[in-house]
Amino acid sequence: MLATAASVTLLVTASSRAQDNKACMLKAAEALPRIAGLVIKRTRTRPVPSAILATWKGQTRPIIVDMDIVAAGDEETLSFMCVLSKGSAFVRRVMN
Repeated sequence: MLATAASVTLLVTASSRAQDNKACMLKAAEALPRIAGLVIKRTRTRPVPSAILATWKGQTRPIIVDMDIVAAGDEETLSFMCVLSKGSAFVRRVMN
């Protein structure tokens, strides 16, 4: 019974994390520069570097959203730091 409860907790946590990641990815896509023909090739999330976390004072742990884009024939990866607060995602562009 205890193993089942632990499994359910992990599943709910993973599902919640996936929803958080999705909200961050959508918000980062909204923050992309308005360039005609811009195409998002790949989106992924990763933990924030420890140097940032060492000085982080927020209540929720941020993540980094990396977006590989193609615009005007140039390929580039843009990165955004994302924080969820009260059900809303907030992003800020960061340098790689």
